[in-house]
Amino acid sequence: MTFSLRRWLDDERPWAAHAACRGADPALFFAGVDGGDTRTAQRICAGCPVNEECLDWAVTAGVSYGVWGGTTETQRRSLARRSA
Repeated sequence: MTFSLRRWLDDERPWAAHAACRGADPALFFAGVDGGDTRTAQRICAGCPVNEECLDWAVTAGVSYGVWGGTTETQRRSLARRSA
């Protein structure tokens, strides 16, 4: 049985088809993992029409790495603590 990760992600996150980051270099969104600069990714997210859906998904899914919904890992952990 063939399993398509792309299809699963698209099914799980239908809003992603409208994301401002679609087609952008994924390395921009994971730069912070190596201590890099995440400002470019956060600027892309700032103008994204599905920013809130992306952030909600990342917090709910417990995504540990990368910029999602304009937030870094540290910012999402803080949000999760405040909502607990």
